[in-house]
Amino acid sequence: MGNKKIWASLHPFFEQGAVLGRREANRRFLAALIDAEFFGEYHFFLSHPDDCARLQEELGDVYPGLMKEGRFTLALQRNFAEALQRYGYYCLHLSDPVLFFTAAICLRNVFSRRVFPVTAPTHSLSYADYGENFLNHLWGGVTARDAVVGTSACGCQVMRSYYSRLRQAYGLDEKNFNAPSVRHIPLGVDPRLMPSPDEKDSLGGQCRRRYNLGDGTVFLVFARISHQSKMDLLPLLRACKRAEEAGLRPESYCLALAGWIDENDDFEKDILRLAANLGVCCRLIPRPDAAARKALYAAADIFLSPSDNLQETFGLTLLEAGLSSLPVVASSFDGYRDLVDDGENGILVSVVGPAKTRDTDCLARIVPAAEYHLLLAQQCAVDVRAFGEAMYRLAADSALRLKMGRAGRRRVLAGYTWRHIVDRYLALWAELNETPCGLPDEIAARPHSATRHPAYPSYMDIFSGYYTAQVDAPVIQDKRLVWSKAGRAVYRRADFPVIYRLTERRIKPETLHKVLFAARRPITVAALRGVCRDLSPGGDTPEDEDFVLLWALKHDLLEFSG
Repeated sequence: MGNKKIWASLHPFFEQGAVLGRREANRRFLAALIDAEFFGEYHFFLSHPDDCARLQEELGDVYPGLMKEGRFTLALQRNFAEALQRYGYYCLHLSDPVLFFTAAICLRNVFSRRVFPVTAPTHSLSYADYGENFLNHLWGGVTARDAVVGTSACGCQVMRSYYSRLRQAYGLDEKNFNAPSVRHIPLGVDPRLMPSPDEKDSLGGQCRRRYNLGDGTVFLVFARISHQSKMDLLPLLRACKRAEEAGLRPESYCLALAGWIDENDDFEKDILRLAANLGVCCRLIPRPDAAARKALYAAADIFLSPSDNLQETFGLTLLEAGLSSLPVVASSFDGYRDLVDDGENGILVSVVGPAKTRDTDCLARIVPAAEYHLLLAQQCAVDVRAFGEAMYRLAADSALRLKMGRAGRRRVLAGYTWRHIVDRYLALWAELNETPCGLPDEIAARPHSATRHPAYPSYMDIFSGYYTAQVDAPVIQDKRLVWSKAGRAVYRRADFPVIYRLTERRIKPETLHKVLFAARRPITVAALRGVCRDLSPGGDTPEDEDFVLLWALKHDLLEFSG
């Protein structure tokens, strides 16, 4: 592709499974990135051939022209080191900073011709094992070109707090244990997926009839319907009663709860039963598709999000509500404060949390994630009365709803479309590429501390005692090797060795043929290692150089002489 820039990733971005917030964000980001037409090629390195096939099919369906032009390369992760030696990547971007972030930096430092930025955005940050993952971020190989992107101000604060507390707890100084920089870039939305002002009446009317939402005020909640992993909706039912106490007539509104519900989850029945007991008109719309999602936003008058769970870091649905010209009533929690300007495009309601969580902190290492997140969320108190009063205030004032809804749409269109977000990433990658990284361009000149992560085992440093001797030991170096009977047969192509799938890159038939020829007469191990070294293509590692020799010895193509 000439001088065109190449973007790379170890993640597919088009992920399989339920379309939840993270997966939706990753898909939309990649689509917007490709649509921006900044990169000449996109290289994906995935763990399994089936993953490559699925992604190739999806990309081919959406971008048949680019696929035909060869703009997408899909390969297995085991080929990543080889690709690093071949291509000068502009950046490597992951879909989260947990899986492969540090490994990608380590591989880049060892194999890449240039130190390109490695970046990743945050999603949920509250899982119990994330501290261990983020401890690996603190390492001398991390450069000023590497960044974790917090999607909210609170998410950035969490990452900086992780790094600070880990350094303090383990006695790590900043000079020798670098951390990635933490930058703030939010998530975005695609305006085409939400109703425009001109569509609201027609789409909304049909949706109200379809789901029996009535002709009054429709309060919409769009979330993962789970008290363990997103938000507890029982206090919201109490907030409805508070709104009624403030003056909202029970027959004048309907509460629409839409979103993902896990199979065999009894919470669906419980929430409807409790709503009926309280006299709250409630409709549950499980797992709506894209068309139903758009229609629900068109049908609604007010969007509600009383988030209380630490798994929520950003608040993508608030952007969707803003784009749909809906005023918002939301808890003043995490990233919500970035998205809702209290009194302008919605109303934020205060939240009180616990001072200490020692018992839950300890339990989090042994119980399922849903359990400790539930324990934490049940100590997060959204002001129910204030939430209900805010609901009534907006329900009673159509002019205020219109004003806030328009302000919300303007806010999203001015800075939160996926095109805005991609432009911010492009600016970040350009800046990082120009930032002095502290490492030499030459691979061989890079310090050991930047190429060997202390938590990643050097197998031959740790396990050398398992062997009688290693190939570079003096007692082995002086020994002579000669081709065996099987080796002669392979050389003459009268026999063909079995080469396993994972070793085919290193066992090249032409190289093996030349090594066997060199050993047609006894030759010292040291000399044959030199032959292997001379035969190795530029950039191959010492492991590659010895691999053919040891493999041939292992499979009885070579034998010790005398």
